[in-house]
Amino acid sequence: MEETLNILKDIKLVIDTAIVLVEHPGDGENKKKKVIEIVNDFIKSNNVVVPIPMMIFNYILGMVIDWTVKWLNSNMWNKDEKKLSK
Repeated sequence: MEETLNILKDIKLVIDTAIVLVEHPGDGENKKKKVIEIVNDFIKSNNVVVPIPMMIFNYILGMVIDWTVKWLNSNMWNKDEKKLSK
């Protein structure tokens, strides 16, 4: 169980890093596809065994990306833009 949690923690770190790397204004769906591609490449190149079927994993991955971007928009990225426009 601990190994599974460590794998998921590592994958979440890759997700967060990929989101920041692909960030630019607009083009949300293409950015999301790129993050999914980066995460799947990481999994394949490091021989990571995901504890659930990849189809389900990629579905959950899409939701995690959406939630993470929503949080970043609310708490980090858009705050800077709001400050600059005042």
